[in-house]
Amino acid sequence: MKKKTIGIIGFGRFGILCASVLSNHFEVKVYHYRKKTLNEKIAEKLHVKLTDFDEVVVCDYLILAVPISNTKKLIRKITKKILPHTVVIDTCSVKKIPCKWMLEILPKENEILGSHPMFGPVTTKFDLEKNYFKLDDKQIVLCPIRISDEKLAEIKQFLKKLKLETLLVSPKEHDFQNAKTLSLVHFLGRSLTNAGIGEQQIFTPGYADLLKILPHTNNDNWQLFFDMNNYNPYAKKVREKFLDSCNKIELKVLRADSQDEFDFNRKKINEIDKKLFLLLEERMRCAEKIGEYKKKNNLEVIDKRREKQIMENCNLNCNLNIHFIKKIYRVIFDESYKQQ
Repeated sequence: MKKKTIGIIGFGRFGILCASVLSNHFEVKVYHYRKKTLNEKIAEKLHVKLTDFDEVVVCDYLILAVPISNTKKLIRKITKKILPHTVVIDTCSVKKIPCKWMLEILPKENEILGSHPMFGPVTTKFDLEKNYFKLDDKQIVLCPIRISDEKLAEIKQFLKKLKLETLLVSPKEHDFQNAKTLSLVHFLGRSLTNAGIGEQQIFTPGYADLLKILPHTNNDNWQLFFDMNNYNPYAKKVREKFLDSCNKIELKVLRADSQDEFDFNRKKINEIDKKLFLLLEERMRCAEKIGEYKKKNNLEVIDKRREKQIMENCNLNCNLNIHFIKKIYRVIFDESYKQQ
């Protein structure tokens, strides 16, 4: 019996892993926006066909393995070429938005499945030279959007053969959990690296465990990091809650180092003042850049409408007296205009 065809659009790190996994079971055709010599060699090694866009989109299954920020444009593009029998599967690390795009844009004849493989080249120990990977007990999330029970069962059975654990959830539930599972973990890993946290001579088992997240969070490109945070509607709240918790823990440390409540509040004010003036300094640098833009585009420096908007927003977000807010902002606005 003729093998079913799978088309993969995107031949980055995950697209290559995906092609490697599927090439033993299907006839795999790959499209990448750049048909470079390196890609041709990789395709040959994996026994997949690197071909053009028109040939890939008419396969039995079409896997979208591109960044979330490029997905909507790609969905619109494939809509013009796709055949009615093709099942479209995305692999974005966020699900609500891309699933909505597929449902709204793709022809109603096409079956649609949202997916998120909770693994990558690092966690599967992928070795391109040996064409080796280890999928045992790794998770893959499926969001059935518009797909028959028979087709879904067929896909689940195949994933079971790969020894993957399949989870069926809604796009909303996926994003809600993944705001912690993925977005927060990558945020933490990037922050640790940026803070200079890494291997050292003296360490505890806990420190060694902490460093284990770094390979998983720093090997992916920045675009993936930005996308998983900006396109997940729950990611920002999780980051804010985490940062707020860090500040609260820092205050506990400060309190433990204080003689009494009076001493603690004095120290707390000192810390607030330090942060306050650093933020004001940063605000003036932003004002200077805005001034450059206004000058270049012949815009007025003073913007009363913007002043009113800022003060109204501040009044909504804090319980300070409105007259006090206006006095503080008057000084800030005047200095900002000077910088501009």
